[in-house]
Amino acid sequence: MIRRAWLSSISIGFLLSAAAFGAAPTQDRSSMFDFHSGFWMNLHQFIYADASSSLPPQKARPTLRINQADADIIKHLSPSEQAAWKGFVAYYAANYIQRDLLFDDLLFDIKVKLESAEASPDLKGADIPAELKSVLLQAAPIYRKYWWTRHDAQNRRWVAQLHPLLAKHGLQVRRSLETVYETVWPTQQVRVETVAYANWSGAYTSLHPTQPTISTTDTSNQGTAALEVIFHECSHGMVDKLQDAIKDAISTLPAEKQKAISGSLWHAVLFYTAGELIAENYPGYEPYADHAGLWARAWPDPIRALIIQDWKPHMDGSVTLNGAVAKLLNDLASSH
Repeated sequence: MIRRAWLSSISIGFLLSAAAFGAAPTQDRSSMFDFHSGFWMNLHQFIYADASSSLPPQKARPTLRINQADADIIKHLSPSEQAAWKGFVAYYAANYIQRDLLFDDLLFDIKVKLESAEASPDLKGADIPAELKSVLLQAAPIYRKYWWTRHDAQNRRWVAQLHPLLAKHGLQVRRSLETVYETVWPTQQVRVETVAYANWSGAYTSLHPTQPTISTTDTSNQGTAALEVIFHECSHGMVDKLQDAIKDAISTLPAEKQKAISGSLWHAVLFYTAGELIAENYPGYEPYADHAGLWARAWPDPIRALIIQDWKPHMDGSVTLNGAVAKLLNDLASSH
């Protein structure tokens, strides 16, 4: 893979020929990110979120729900519009909300096809299930009339507010991630899909290529936290060596100790790394995992303390990646 120099500034323009359908802000080809606010992706994610809102609360993770302002609009639709919208939501409830937006192959394929069709007025050529295409086409006028203008404006505001943060620290954070994970940034711009609703966690990333989908309305993705979430999501495409090192280190442990190591340890390290890199640039910033109480829920003590003890020296450049991971795994095994 060839290393390419990237600029940290972002220039935002619009595809005028497709503006009516919510085409993306586009970027200078030398910038790191290519932000999109696509009509069809936002509609798809919105109906999915509305359908998910009917699910009972879950202990393992928060339930994806639409906000009160969007829910209130539904109450004021005309009787025919309300009946139609309920039908669209019922279709998603029956066919999609039990499928994971990130890990389900069908939803992944739908995501890719809708991103490609963002400028299409009628989804012609979009190879998605025929019934889904019919639902989206019927839902489109209602969504465009009541929600789209506000959702698209929010997406664009979010990108505009992220711009100065990226201009100031984006290149530095990117270089730090390359050093920490001993890999290079993608050789093409990272496409970022901005949507009003992503998934229960507020963002998810598909790989090969790395393509984050980020909620611009999620309260955890605002302000300086937007910088953390975008680099956190992009880090998912950079952690192969970290995951391999953890796998190798686990294989050296006694069988009874291997069972005590969380299979998502790499994700804990990723959360810590992205949050710490942003905190280094913004004193007083509270990383997402700390703010959201994620450590206690997903990786209880002593995982965070040992990541700081054993992984942070690698971030500071005094220990190799493999050395840091080996020590972290040994110390975790010894703690059980």
